[in-house]
Amino acid sequence: MTVDGDFYIRSYQEQDWDSVVLLYKKLIKYEENVIYWWPGPVNTWDDVHCIFNKGFMIAKGHVQAINLVAEDYQGDANHLIYLNIKVDPDWESHNEIRDILYERLLQRAKLLKNKLPPQFPTKLCVGNYASEIKENSYFESRGFTHFESLYWMNIEIDKDLSPTNFKLTSENIIHWNMNTYEEEIKYLQAENEIWSENPTGLQKLREFKSNPYWTSITAFYNTEIIGSVMAWKESDENIGTIENVFVKPDWRSCGLAKHLITEGIRHLQKCNLDYIQLLVETKNESALKLYKSIGFEIKKEEKRYWINM
Repeated sequence: MTVDGDFYIRSYQEQDWDSVVLLYKKLIKYEENVIYWWPGPVNTWDDVHCIFNKGFMIAKGHVQAINLVAEDYQGDANHLIYLNIKVDPDWESHNEIRDILYERLLQRAKLLKNKLPPQFPTKLCVGNYASEIKENSYFESRGFTHFESLYWMNIEIDKDLSPTNFKLTSENIIHWNMNTYEEEIKYLQAENEIWSENPTGLQKLREFKSNPYWTSITAFYNTEIIGSVMAWKESDENIGTIENVFVKPDWRSCGLAKHLITEGIRHLQKCNLDYIQLLVETKNESALKLYKSIGFEIKKEEKRYWINM
């Protein structure tokens, strides 16, 4: 599709990889921290759009349904479709470039929305680091509202971990692979009791499970799930991730969460990674205190915005 003269926009193609890498290098040279989405598998390339000027990629956008609510879910929740736009620093003052890319991604987002269970509202979301002022200002000008901020926290891969105080009695803590559909549903039902407004969903769970070195360290009391944490290596980076940390209310304040997270870190310490990361809401003071006590440090802040679709 021709945009204007020497400008044109089209979906990502395999031969664009070097241009995608070059754009990323220019961005991090200009600003150290950027949230940059890499093209995924070939079946997602229709959702990745690039703008070129005289043969050079000057902007890239990506849209993806991140949180999908299952059709049979009984609570109140939103489908969340996220987008990511990045513009070459040499073109950052040209908001018309962002406008072109945004409109294209918005049309793709509408197509994704049409495939989702219609009884749940859909939000179009974006997340950038707080330091990405130009990007955040652009989405604010588009009517997006800030709805949450998160800290990215890191821990060194060779960090010495203190023993936890949690004492095993009749609880059973295992690396749980969730090999069957029934086990996956059992996990999701337990997790959704904690995050009823933002359920993970079966598709997202399976995306988590597809990551290298993925594991779920889950605590059971008899057959009931009372807490869990996931750990994996990021597919496109040599970084470990701790995710989906939860403990049922009756089992909090006894050291279980710290024990599960520590076991997740120990698992990733065997994987020859650069460091381990996690995300936490900036307002979640109890979680921040817990993560700091283990050895995590705040590195960056992400701001997230959304708009109704």
